[in-house]
Amino acid sequence: MSEKSLKTPIGLSQFFQLWFNVMLARIMGIGFLRAYLYLLGICFFSFRPKERQNIGIGISHVFQDRRGGLALHWMHLKAICGVFEHYLEKLVLAHKPFSWTADFLAKRLKIQNVTDLERIASSGKGGILVTGHFGAVEYLPLALAMNGYKIAMICRFKTSQLKEALAKRAAERDVMVIDANEPNVVFRALKAISTGRILVTECDEFSEWRLDHSGSVSVFGHSVPRDKTLDFFYRRTSAPVVMGLMRRDRDGFTLCIEPIADGKQKIQVGSAAWRVLEGYILRHPEQWYQWKDAVKELEPYIDWRKIGENQGSAPVPVGHPVPAPSFS
Repeated sequence: MSEKSLKTPIGLSQFFQLWFNVMLARIMGIGFLRAYLYLLGICFFSFRPKERQNIGIGISHVFQDRRGGLALHWMHLKAICGVFEHYLEKLVLAHKPFSWTADFLAKRLKIQNVTDLERIASSGKGGILVTGHFGAVEYLPLALAMNGYKIAMICRFKTSQLKEALAKRAAERDVMVIDANEPNVVFRALKAISTGRILVTECDEFSEWRLDHSGSVSVFGHSVPRDKTLDFFYRRTSAPVVMGLMRRDRDGFTLCIEPIADGKQKIQVGSAAWRVLEGYILRHPEQWYQWKDAVKELEPYIDWRKIGENQGSAPVPVGHPVPAPSFS
């Protein structure tokens, strides 16, 4: 092990996916597993307060003019719980018996605006489904595959164990997995669309945006150079594009489908997709688990520091931003 790796603190994703937690995920009931992960998460954020504070910084910056102090604190708490739910869903998807997970989701899933998906699937020409770090995104590929949609998804894996588990699950449902860390990612994604698959990718992983400084997009009211990743795929394929978000509801999950482009329109797809996603974030801020990363990655364009000073902490400055597709 290198000296650098010894100094690198373990991240939240790796922490939740330690071998002991994976073993417990396989045998625990979902209620007990949820309680256990919440306890683990509280411990993690207690030792890494800056990550917890960055979630609050982002929420306060966006909502301080709309909500009172108590409401902001409650929203911050719910957003932290949303992060824990995300890792619960990740462990369930990767490590619970597949038949159990499929049955669990089938009983709780609704699809909104399904005709937009059906139109893409029936054309046989492929398409692009844009999503984000929102709601139960980990269940999105399974939800699509269970309903007969042929999909390909670009993933970035934090652990080799997760990659192995999800690759095995994907093969059972004819889901094409494209590892973002392997070569020829773009070629494989374009080929997947050309063979009639729906490519699933994300638009809010700011560290992976390919910045186009000739244009901008409004991110929470601030001008940020737009991402050109989705526009590249759209131009090369002329494939229709929809937004797909797995919203958590009281009684289950709703796959919300929103049309973005029909393949013929001249439109900045990346900017349009972000605007749709931002609307969902503003309505359901607790379901977006990118708050802490957005605070760090967008600092060159958004003055989060002002909010950080008010809360007794400042975000860590980092380099340049945008969305790299990832399900890890």
